[in-house]
Amino acid sequence: MEKILLYPIVMPFLAGLFILIVPGLKRFKQLITVGVTGYLLYYGFRLFLLPTLTGYFFTVNIFTFQADFILEANHISSFMILFTYLFGFLISIYLIRSRDWVNSGDNQFLTYYLWTLAGVSGVFLSANLFFLLVFWEMVTAVFFLFINLGRGKLTAESARKTYIILGLADAAFLFGVGYIWTHAGTLNMDLISIDTTLGVIPKIVFFTFIAASIAKAGAVPLHTWIPAISENAPITVMAFIPASLDKLMGIYLLALTMLKLFKVQFILSFVVMLIGALTIIIAVLMALIQHNLRKLLSYHAVSQVGYMVLGIGTGNPVGVIGGLFHMLNHAIYKSGLFLCAGAIEKETGTTELEELGGLYSKMPLVMIANFILALAISGIPPLNGFTSKWMVYQGTLLAHQPVFLILAIFGSALTLASFLKVIYSVYFGGKSPVCEHSRKPSYLMSIPITILALLCLYFGIFATFPVSKFFQPMEFSILQNLRPLSLLGDLSFIRALWNPSLATTAIIIGLILGAIIYLVSKGFRYREQPIYTGGERFELEERRFPGTGLYLTILELPIIGQYLKDKESGAYDGYNIVKFIGWEMIIKKLKNLHDGILSTYLSWCIVGFMIIMFILMGR
Repeated sequence: MEKILLYPIVMPFLAGLFILIVPGLKRFKQLITVGVTGYLLYYGFRLFLLPTLTGYFFTVNIFTFQADFILEANHISSFMILFTYLFGFLISIYLIRSRDWVNSGDNQFLTYYLWTLAGVSGVFLSANLFFLLVFWEMVTAVFFLFINLGRGKLTAESARKTYIILGLADAAFLFGVGYIWTHAGTLNMDLISIDTTLGVIPKIVFFTFIAASIAKAGAVPLHTWIPAISENAPITVMAFIPASLDKLMGIYLLALTMLKLFKVQFILSFVVMLIGALTIIIAVLMALIQHNLRKLLSYHAVSQVGYMVLGIGTGNPVGVIGGLFHMLNHAIYKSGLFLCAGAIEKETGTTELEELGGLYSKMPLVMIANFILALAISGIPPLNGFTSKWMVYQGTLLAHQPVFLILAIFGSALTLASFLKVIYSVYFGGKSPVCEHSRKPSYLMSIPITILALLCLYFGIFATFPVSKFFQPMEFSILQNLRPLSLLGDLSFIRALWNPSLATTAIIIGLILGAIIYLVSKGFRYREQPIYTGGERFELEERRFPGTGLYLTILELPIIGQYLKDKESGAYDGYNIVKFIGWEMIIKKLKNLHDGILSTYLSWCIVGFMIIMFILMGR
């Protein structure tokens, strides 16, 4: 029995409970949060370096139902735990100077923060589907409470929307788990293998798991809760859950579904790849037309999920490793991007791109980190986002799906275009009035952002390390018997050369040559003449040119433009459609029946009585 596996579940839960019930002591509670996450990060390193641990604790008996509470720390789960607490620790440091936790109520915020970590740890360590589902639901419930801590009149509605979308997907997940228990006779994941070729029901069960995973990760069509909460939820919540932990959880379940729990037919893999490709394109087009930094980042949080889903859907080693690697990369740079937005919002009071500009002199460290993170998410070498996307591209080719490859590359180009608008609008383009009196962010906010940016550099330049240490040893059969890695470009299962270290050297040489050319050109003198018009000297006015006008011509395109306008208004949002149908066709009609007239109620009683009698007589 390895009770040590209970630590990442019990410790943050008890610390959160203490913070909730003990009044006052705000700074002490912050220190508790940082201390707990720091210790568990250390614990995560220890766990990752240890061999497989399995702890059997007790058996739950409910009538004929029996579930073994088993915690297992294999390579996959220990890897997930390690990075869960890396993000948890960095964001807890950021919280010291962020005002989110104070404005939202210190007790509730820090409690929900620690309880979320406890629930996510339970998901990754559970070796039984029943308890994985229990912890999965715990995270959904705490996330609902987290969102409600936001400000704005739409907070309650966005929280309700999130809970309904995730709740319905989780209900489908519950149905799938119930089917597996009744037909397989066990919920121990090591003993489950459902063949999707054996009829319609196994295929339906497969898609219940897919629905739960893509809803949590935020892929099309179950993604609309992420943009909905982006404008009102505390921005550290966005960095903590939709940007990092929900991606880890959702893609973890997707990988288990595709690579372990089910034997998947090609047509089902194709559907998963199609979901991934559509997620990339639809979400990145929506990001292009956004003027609010929060909402723009939320759509990119959706778009990047597409690469993960597409890579795992290919079903070949390079694509699967690429999808899993992109899961980690996305959690790194997207958390960093949301934290950058939080620093900008704290110092300027806004995330509207139209109102920002000229912050390069106010927050140079954040600007440099933001630039690196933006290039990483855009897939620019030698950063980590390029390496994982490159592997996904190779996976699509090995799966003989060149159309998906084209869509994935096109999505990366649009991502870069979108972030050029962000960097220009926020840091350049002339100083805006709100930025004139802004201050440099605290180092406690800048340091976590800088660490995440440096991880993007390290995992890109030395990509062999994460690929060989984190992903290749995972206990999925498709990744077994791959020869050891020396260079990423020397992988036996990659049909194209990509040597990160060599490419980085070439890029550095190119930058040096560019700098030399620039400095040489500065040596030439040019004659300057004043501007005259009509014989009068024309004085140039200093004007601001915000980047929000970029790419608006997309909305003028005949088909795509109208689609984007309709999508922005929520016309294609399944939640809004179901809500409208339910209100107009059911609730409104039932409300009209209650007219307060006694004869109406009596008539309905008679009709109901006649129906009951008809049914009884029919028997």
